[in-house]
Amino acid sequence: MTLVVADYPRKRFGKVAEINGITSDDGPWVSVREAGDITGLKSGVLLRWEEEGLISVAQAAERAQRRYLKQELEIVAKLGTDGPPTLRTLRHYIETRPGTEDEGDLTASPAATESREEDAPGPDVSEGAVQLAGLANLLRGQKLTAAMVDESRIRVTRDAGSRGVAIECRRRASDSDRWWFSWGGGVWLCEADNPTEAVVQVKAALRTIGAP
Repeated sequence: MTLVVADYPRKRFGKVAEINGITSDDGPWVSVREAGDITGLKSGVLLRWEEEGLISVAQAAERAQRRYLKQELEIVAKLGTDGPPTLRTLRHYIETRPGTEDEGDLTASPAATESREEDAPGPDVSEGAVQLAGLANLLRGQKLTAAMVDESRIRVTRDAGSRGVAIECRRRASDSDRWWFSWGGGVWLCEADNPTEAVVQVKAALRTIGAP
């Protein structure tokens, strides 16, 4: 991720742009609405991906509209098969592109990589845990308490003396096995690629159940 300007106006280039040699001269920079039309992604998903440094963003002032690189988004859009691209697909694309071998774990030898894979949890468990951890961080940013119960569940409360809700993350067979958040009782909440929607619903649920 390349930070061009620290404050405002700011312009930050994402991984997709970097590995494809896209610069600010390869614009145009489009609005959030146009970005959604190109990729099929909601604004909350775009926000999360830009915060993770996966896609580029430009913003003239703190409350100004974010803008995204059209050429970069067109590449991202092509990663989707039966619908919008997923976070898992995007990360896999970045990790397997030529020119990324020198970053992080990709420098490891094949033998070391194979050893790590044998010791690591299965992809379903690890991916669900990552999604839950990201949601937990967002909830804590809203002044809520989010505690990991295990790799597949978190418990969220407003404060120590209030009732809470349990959130899980698992694959949904009826949605092409995409990752979804669900309530502890098994009722689907929303797609894991849209954690901001999960935050909204969790806050509403906590207001509803109130104090004991």
